Amino acid sequence: MVCHLSRSVAKKGRYLQSVRNGIDVNKSRFESFSDGVFAFAITLLALGFVLPETRLAANRELAHALLHLWPNLIAYILSFSVIGIMWQNHHALFRFVRSVDRRTVFWNLLLLASTVLIPFATTTLGSYPTFAAAAFLYGLVLSACATFYNLMLLHLVRSGSFEPEVNQATIDETVRGYRMGWLIYVGATLLALVLPLVSFALYLVVVIYFLVPRGADADVSLTARRW
Repeated sequence: MVCHLSRSVAKKGRYLQSVRNGIDVNKSRFESFSDGVFAFAITLLALGFVLPETRLAANRELAHALLHLWPNLIAYILSFSVIGIMWQNHHALFRFVRSVDRRTVFWNLLLLASTVLIPFATTTLGSYPTFAAAAFLYGLVLSACATFYNLMLLHLVRSGSFEPEVNQATIDETVRGYRMGWLIYVGATLLALVLPLVSFALYLVVVIYFLVPRGADADVSLTARRW
């Protein structure tokens, strides 16, 4: 009875200390909520395929309308890849994070808020693929995602939130990788004002860039222990 009481008091003491330090967020719930928003955003992408409101009278008209959606399909594939990679990077990063404080939650919420706008930007880009405004909007949303991702990572580094066994080289490579992605997104967004199709190609470059594991995503030994 006494031992049980002592353990309860010790556990409560650790919890109160964590609250005072700002580490009062359950990491599992944090990750589950983030996963849910990523899943919701990636599901909304399918709503970008819209047929004409008027009922089509012939099979040929329907086939023509479906073929006319090819820009939406390309935008869908791009955005599905972007959100999928964002989720993978988020998952890989937080496997190595020891604790989550309220500031981390703040930056993460801004990241998720930007992510949910990707389906709208995708539909706009698919409907007006050669318009500078559509390409600029798409880049603006992705740049916002990258900005909040980098700010969240910067806070995690400065607050020492990573597990002790995560080496500094892994953290540095992760920071460099995210910053490079941010730079390409911002550059592509500005380029969209004059060369929208070229900016679209640069958005694809970011997807290809992040397909190569680096930083937290490439630490195989620590990853194996986390699974």
